[in-house]
Amino acid sequence: MIGAISALVVLILAAGLQSALFSQITLLHGQTDLMLLTLLAWYLHEDAPSSWVWALLGGLMLGWLSALPWWLYAVVYSAAALLTTYLRRRLWRTSLFTYLLLIVFITPAILLLEYGYLRITGTPIALTDSLRLVVFPSLLLNLIFALPVYALVDEWILLFFPQEEE
Repeated sequence: MIGAISALVVLILAAGLQSALFSQITLLHGQTDLMLLTLLAWYLHEDAPSSWVWALLGGLMLGWLSALPWWLYAVVYSAAALLTTYLRRRLWRTSLFTYLLLIVFITPAILLLEYGYLRITGTPIALTDSLRLVVFPSLLLNLIFALPVYALVDEWILLFFPQEEE
């Protein structure tokens, strides 16, 4: 029960901070995806309870706050959570390098899916402009904020899910 409440609080904080504070921090037209950073850090931590429900709920929260359709973030974050959970189970020790590597691959994937959706719905954006003005700056911002988010999520998990000593 404490795990569910703790995860819900983390998701609400991430969604609130992303919509209120981090949306104001831009580089060209790129923005930080705080929910993605939080979910990846949460799913990579070995002591945190992981369930696909948290990724789905985080996606629904951002979909509700975004101009994009609600299902886009829910599907993308769920896929990112499945990939992260798969890697956590396959690797002996997940590390900060794994976290940064996931950010490097998942951030452009999400933004290119958003670009594809916008192109299908008729928004005329050139791919080069999207890459230069949105994707690469967003990736840089995500990498800048990755370490503080990872540290905060790690401390949160250690606080609410202490390891039992043998």
